[in-house]
Amino acid sequence: MKAPATSTLFLRSLSAAVLLSARLALPAAANEDPRFFSGKAAGSTTADFLNLPVGARAAGMGGAYSAVSEEASAIYWNPAGLVQIPKLSAVFMRAQYLEDVSYQYAAYAHRLSYDSVIGASVMLTDVGSIPETDISGNTLGSFTPRDQVFTLAYSKAILEFSDKDMDVSIGVAAKYIKSQISGSARSYAGDIGIMTYNFSDIPYRLAVTASNMGGGMRYDTESNPLPLTFKLGGAINPFKNMLFTTDVVLPKQNKPNLLVGAELATTPNELTRFCVRAGMNAQQMRDGIGGFSMGIGATLHFFTFDYAFVPMGELGTTHRIALTFDFPFRSPVFQRRDRTIFTKMKGISFK
Repeated sequence: MKAPATSTLFLRSLSAAVLLSARLALPAAANEDPRFFSGKAAGSTTADFLNLPVGARAAGMGGAYSAVSEEASAIYWNPAGLVQIPKLSAVFMRAQYLEDVSYQYAAYAHRLSYDSVIGASVMLTDVGSIPETDISGNTLGSFTPRDQVFTLAYSKAILEFSDKDMDVSIGVAAKYIKSQISGSARSYAGDIGIMTYNFSDIPYRLAVTASNMGGGMRYDTESNPLPLTFKLGGAINPFKNMLFTTDVVLPKQNKPNLLVGAELATTPNELTRFCVRAGMNAQQMRDGIGGFSMGIGATLHFFTFDYAFVPMGELGTTHRIALTFDFPFRSPVFQRRDRTIFTKMKGISFK
């Protein structure tokens, strides 16, 4: 039995609208500055902390996660993925970045109904103390740059084929961004994402996202644009417990990039899961700052522990640790008994 024609038309219109927005935004940005979306655009945008990857699972898979996100961190990667959570999901992550730089991320998502989820997140960065000098080199003291990003997201399942061969969801997110160096700046931005789930003989997922759509940030007199980014993502599950992912990234501040990730898992029982992961970032490889990542993960009932190790060449190494809590137990979407994201959880209230 096929989906209603109105639902199919709505899906096609929605996808076309997102792709058209991306198509229009590219030349519009290029008219502002011909360097945008090219290798010459490095340093032409501000608030680069918005590109710091969150979640250890995603980092271990090279950041190729826009078609994979299925817990509270989907608020960052693709808000359309939030509809895959069970009743509630929470993520807490700490990243030890280069030198004294560190950042923390926390997210919570709650199911409102069988087809809608709301979530919120916060990301905080800490660069450490930096000496402050005047134009003559005299020490004036020190300052501590900090960044804060607060996000509110909503996701809704918009289409389900009655034979459960495909599901589609959409998500939107609104961000409040605050950054402090010696002075401070504020801005607002929005994200939008679409995710499709195909449960054929070889299950796969596709995703389209647009992130950091908004005005610029002004620390003094000049305003600089946010790092607008478009992504086309895919994930495929060719064998049980094996997942391959990829993202084609179109960043405003650089030329297109390719991310690739893989995950191999073993499930001793229904409530236990262990994973090993690896990923590749083509842009970092071109820049000579590593490009490969790896990670591990373990799920025990409601809790998942993830760790990612991301070397960055001569710059050093970075580490990420994350703890995820899902209630009730969440199994990966490709391994569920009921494959559809419209899972009916008997005996569980959504309120």
